[in-house]
Amino acid sequence: MSARDWGRATANSPVFAGIPREEHERLLASVRAIEQAYGHGQAIVRVGERLSFFPIIIAGTVQATLPRGDNLQIIERFGVGDSFAEAIVISQNESTVEIDAVVKTRLLLLHRERLRASSDPYAARLHANLVQEMSKKLMHLSERLTLLVEPRLRRRILMSLATLPAAADGRVVLPFSRREWADYVGANAKALLRELRRMQDDGVLELGRTTARILHPDEGREQESRERESGP
Repeated sequence: MSARDWGRATANSPVFAGIPREEHERLLASVRAIEQAYGHGQAIVRVGERLSFFPIIIAGTVQATLPRGDNLQIIERFGVGDSFAEAIVISQNESTVEIDAVVKTRLLLLHRERLRASSDPYAARLHANLVQEMSKKLMHLSERLTLLVEPRLRRRILMSLATLPAAADGRVVLPFSRREWADYVGANAKALLRELRRMQDDGVLELGRTTARILHPDEGREQESRERESGP
């Protein structure tokens, strides 16, 4: 992929918000951005590593996971135009998560110090956008932790669906397989499938092969209320 082709990925990227599209190629050249390719399943960042580059996805998908016993807990997935690991780059701390390429992936890498030192008029805006993206991800991480400490699987399933962009009819496209969904909500695959069947039987959820629609969004809270009322 040539520098000219990077514009296809940067055009709708929040990292380049407020920067005219015709300036993207020149700006990236001025901060000496480089491209790096990763194969399917290849590690991009390992636990304990530090990063000096801000990565932006120009092709493919990456996934952040957290070791949990013998398994890996999916934290988040990122696609074309997304940046990730900003907090690791800015803080210069060691990574607490592992980030891998889900499919063949190409990244645009912006060196932290070259970006900060750049006199390009749009470099400061680019850096500010990366900081803003970091703040969004920290907020989302807080939401993920709230999900993972929720004891009820049904609530965790509903919470995971509520984070996905929905169509006008409330339908969402599932970005993961059933096994990956189980990892995401911190359950084993059999328990997830069993609860999904119950939710369909209870009229809470409409589930397709790659889509889902919440029919009764307050079911999780009502279940919690019923459990409190019937408690000791």
